[in-house]
Amino acid sequence: MTNRRSMIYAKFEVFEEQLAHCYFMLHERFIANPPLAKFWAETAMDELQHYSILRFCRERGMIAEADVDFRTIERVEELLETVKGIVSDPEVSINEAFYASLLMESSESEDIYEKLTAVLARDHRLLYDAILASFRAHHAALAGAAEEFCSDRGIAEAFRNLGRRLS
Repeated sequence: MTNRRSMIYAKFEVFEEQLAHCYFMLHERFIANPPLAKFWAETAMDELQHYSILRFCRERGMIAEADVDFRTIERVEELLETVKGIVSDPEVSINEAFYASLLMESSESEDIYEKLTAVLARDHRLLYDAILASFRAHHAALAGAAEEFCSDRGIAEAFRNLGRRLS
């Protein structure tokens, strides 16, 4: 069972790393708008941090009891493929970029990340508290940027609701 759980960590590490790559692509796409490009670069760095934390847990054998079924992994993988398709469009709009982000940020992957890192609360409380604070800041930044850059107010509202749910 531990090997299966370790494989789940490895799979979600890949998801976080690929999402970071998507956000780096959005950084490049919107490079002519420095505040927006900077936002996407910072968001990509957040995802790399998520990747790194999951790897830290896996490499040190700090594996949560959280079981994730195969179908859930498939759904997250399919969603990530959809997001990759959206962000790889050289003409992706700001609203489409934020919509793609919302797809992943509101998906089961966020809940799974929280479950997989919860194991740190026992022996690495300071790290765990920092992870939670970073997670809240990540979602607040997404909501604020959607408010600032999106013309679709519904996207900003969805990010705000997501932030409330995770608080």
